[in-house]
Amino acid sequence: MSNKNKVKLLKDLGFSNETDINAIRQAVVTEKFRKSIGKRTLILMGPYPFMIIGTILEVVSDFIRIKVEVTNISELDGEIFRLHLDQIEVFFIEDGTNKIPDLNIGSH
Repeated sequence: MSNKNKVKLLKDLGFSNETDINAIRQAVVTEKFRKSIGKRTLILMGPYPFMIIGTILEVVSDFIRIKVEVTNISELDGEIFRLHLDQIEVFFIEDGTNKIPDLNIGSH
């Protein structure tokens, strides 16, 4: 990305040139989740590989509330989680074209 494009991106996000990458990441990821309230998401968290599939309920500051459908620990299925953005390693939000599989088939 050219320096000109970086400066424009920072300005569009409301940051100065001195803003660190973590602040930019937090702003971009928060906005992505905020625009996706009501959609299904798949989240992977570390250090233990933990997986969540659920629906985004709310975004407050840098916390996300998710109604969980399924996790890799079945006792936590069906709960509402409150996650901090820094806990999320990888995420995917359904976009209408690509779908997250229903892993609860047969257990409803």
